[in-house]
Order: sequence, then C-alpha cells, then structure tokens
Amino acid sequence: MKTGDSEEYKNVLLFWIIIACILVAILTGMSIYFYDVSSKDVEIADGIIPRKEYQAIYLLPREKHADDKYRLNDFLVAASRMGIRAYAVDNISNNEECLESIRNYVERDVSIIVSPSRKLNECINSAVKEYGNTQNVYFVSAYDRNLKPSDKLITFKVHLYQVYYLGGVIAANVNTDTDESFFFVVSDLNEDAYRNINAFTIGVRKYKKNGVVKVVVLKSKNENIQYAQLVDALRKNPGVRLMTADYTDVTVDDFCEQKMYYCIRYDRDFASKYFSSNIASIMVDYRGFFSRVLSRTVTNSFEPGNYLLDVSTGTVRITNFNAGIIPPNTLQSLDLMFSNFIGRSDNIFSGPLYDNEHHLRLDKGSVLQDSPKQIFSMDWFVEGVSVE
Repeated sequence: MKTGDSEEYKNVLLFWIIIACILVAILTGMSIYFYDVSSKDVEIADGIIPRKEYQAIYLLPREKHADDKYRLNDFLVAASRMGIRAYAVDNISNNEECLESIRNYVERDVSIIVSPSRKLNECINSAVKEYGNTQNVYFVSAYDRNLKPSDKLITFKVHLYQVYYLGGVIAANVNTDTDESFFFVVSDLNEDAYRNINAFTIGVRKYKKNGVVKVVVLKSKNENIQYAQLVDALRKNPGVRLMTADYTDVTVDDFCEQKMYYCIRYDRDFASKYFSSNIASIMVDYRGFFSRVLSRTVTNSFEPGNYLLDVSTGTVRITNFNAGIIPPNTLQSLDLMFSNFIGRSDNIFSGPLYDNEHHLRLDKGSVLQDSPKQIFSMDWFVEGVSVE
C-alpha cells in the first residue's frame, strides 16, 4: 500500500469513528430525555425499603424458654426483610427492669415491643396501660390468660398437638425393635404437655393398639441429674428404643445419640447434628407470623387479638424426615393427615376416648373442641400413658 493510500484510509476511518460517537451521544441524550424515572415506574422490593420511623425490641428474661433462640432469630429475619431496625434486650431479671427498658427504647422512637415470655407479662400489662394513648407504640406477646386485652396488643398461641399426633404415627411405624413402648420426655406437666403427650399416644395406638408411652418428667434443670434420670428410665425399660420430647434440650439430644435411641425432636437443627438417630423434627417457624405483624404495623393496619399458630397456618410442621428409617407408605399417610389438618377436617380427640385409668372420658361420636374448656384445659392422660 502506498503512503498516500494509507493516509486516505486513516482519514476515512477517523471520519466514521467521529460519526459513530455523534450517533451514540444523540441516542443517549434522547434516552435520558424521554425515559420517565418517576416512582410509579420504579418497583422496589419491600425488604429494602428503609423503615426508619419504625424500630423494634425483643425482650428476653434471664430464664429463657427453650424456643426463644428460634423465635428471636425468626423475628430478626422478619424485621430485617422489612427494613426495620431491631434490638434484643437480654437477661431481664424482673418486671421493673423490663418496664424501664421499654421506657428507654420508646424514648428512642422504638414502636414495636415483642415479649414472648410469660415471665414478663406483668411488665407488658403495665406498659400497654402506660402507652395506650401513644401513637405508633404496639406490643406483641405470647398468649396468657393474665394478659389484659388491648387494641395495642397482639398475642399468639402455638398449638403443637397435631404434629405430636403425627410424631406418634411415625413412632408406631418405624422399626425400632421396641416392646410397644416409647419415651416422652417433659420438663413439667403443664396444659401443653398433657395434650401433646395425649396426641402422641393416640397417634402411636392408631397403629400399635397396645402401645404404651412412658412419660419421663425431668426433676431438675441440671444436665447431669437429667442424664442420670434418663439412664435410670432406660434401665427400668430396656426395650424402649424411641424417644421424643416437648422442648429443646441438649441432654435429650446427647442421650439419643450416645445410647443410639431413635428420636423425634423438637429442634430444627437436630437432623444436621444427630442424623444417625434422628427420625424427624417438629419445627415451629415464626417468620411468617412476625412478618405479618410487622407489615401490618408499619402500614398502620395493626390488628389486635390472639393469633393461633398451628399446622393449618403453616407455622408448625414436621421436617427433616429420615427416609432411610421411615417406610414410604408412612410418609404418604402423613401427607394425607397433614392436608386434613390444614383443612380442619380431622379431629384427634374423638370418642370413644378413655383415660389411663380406663374411665370413659368421651362418648363415641363426640369430639373435643379447640376451646379453653376442652382440649386446652386437659389435666388427664389418655389410655396408654404411663408416668415414670
């Protein structure tokens, strides 16, 4: 190529580069001029909208419920997704300290106070009364008959007896080489424990007519004493190879693993830690509930009252099934039973129903209702329960 040709080629190339730059500049300017960036055309996920005007605190007593770490984590996740700043106040020793914490945080524009422990209910009653006329200050607490209703207060109640019934069905169908007996470990015999034990026993006896559920009531909070008590129960009942419990406790977890018991556990992390002995885990997921409460609060549509958290609401379920232990037909039966509970077309406590002293408690054709005077006031055991 000659020198003149080379210069001409460069000039042509430079010309087209300049033309291209001009066209890009024109198109960019037109897009900026005509593009509408008004808020109606911009969609932002709710989770990243900062809710600076709303802050929340979660109050924890010194003596915590076994479920508190899950409730707290679920609450923090729900608050984070809503863009709400949340705090946890730990180791509250008395109601005066609780009330002082609430006052301090309300002064810092905290508007949502969550206290799921009955130990702090006196404090919540006082705080609700004190801030009853204060705009944008609301309270959430676990249900207790001693809590006074208020248009500033949401309470919640978790009902586990349906999933314990399913746990009993699983226990009866798993090949555990038992002599028709099972352990149910509880910390104390409160109204929740009665119905959970009874539901588990009815589930067991649906498939094992002579099944016996041995109830072990732990007599101490000391882990060494608890472990010794479980060893003694094993010595007295050498054929029992399956255990469940109505609360999260490391002693029961370790006992199941070390003694090679099969366990149905109330612990969402149990399967990953103790898979060899885990059959399934009963789990309560509070995130949906807290998300609903927080969402209604920040949109000024707070709905006071008592919220029921159970199978039908999707809050309570069984998860982490060990398919290598549970027969496939049992899993299929569980799916059907679970759907019946969601549709509220099944009732566990239906007659004829006898207590563990063989007294008729419920006639054939009758059912116990979800009411304070029936299912939720149980203080007796069904046939098949034996208290150690």
